[in-house]
Amino acid sequence: MGFWNYKYRPFTKSIAVGEPYEGVTSLHIERINLDSTQIDKPQIYEGITVAPNCWVELACEEAKASVERGGGPFGAVLLQIGDETNEVIRYWRDHNHVTEYSDPTAHAEISVIRSACHELGVHNLGEIKKRESMLPQKGETSHCEIYCSCEPCPMCYAAIMWARIPVLVFSATRYEAAQPGVEFSDIEIYDELKKDYEERSIRVYQAMSANALEAFELWKRSDKIKY
Repeated sequence: MGFWNYKYRPFTKSIAVGEPYEGVTSLHIERINLDSTQIDKPQIYEGITVAPNCWVELACEEAKASVERGGGPFGAVLLQIGDETNEVIRYWRDHNHVTEYSDPTAHAEISVIRSACHELGVHNLGEIKKRESMLPQKGETSHCEIYCSCEPCPMCYAAIMWARIPVLVFSATRYEAAQPGVEFSDIEIYDELKKDYEERSIRVYQAMSANALEAFELWKRSDKIKY
């Protein structure tokens, strides 16, 4: 049966809510230390501190439950919110499945995005139109916001952008994820992306094929669904 065997569970089902969305509240305070280890707060986090709510707490609960089941310590919750009603229509929750699925891309954020897009039948989670959605919504448009137990890695941040999700809330930082005993460090990836290709740890080459631009030219002339 290969990839699609009984163990592989690619999509989680949404949970209906139908309650008002309170969103996040800005706080002008220092970030709370999540354990006894003192970590300096880098400049990148200045001005983004908000009060925790039930959704980020749920993402953290999902991360802990993942560890209890033998998975990675990361969880995510994706909310669908009505633009006209400001109502949480439904949500998806999931966790890291890297070792379970033998898939290095099966991070919590990727997992909830895949589940939501699959169930809604859309690829743009920033503007979900009633006429295009496979799931019901009261208003003409809705959008999704994502809550994560930890700051997303570069891959997941890119996925959030590609999905057009306009709001990201995370709890722990990349620095806390890199602590001794946890050791999920994205620093190497961030540093790698700053380098020229010749200086990177992965050997990268450009092979200038004569037909390299044919797909782009065909795309320009084709009837297409833009994304």
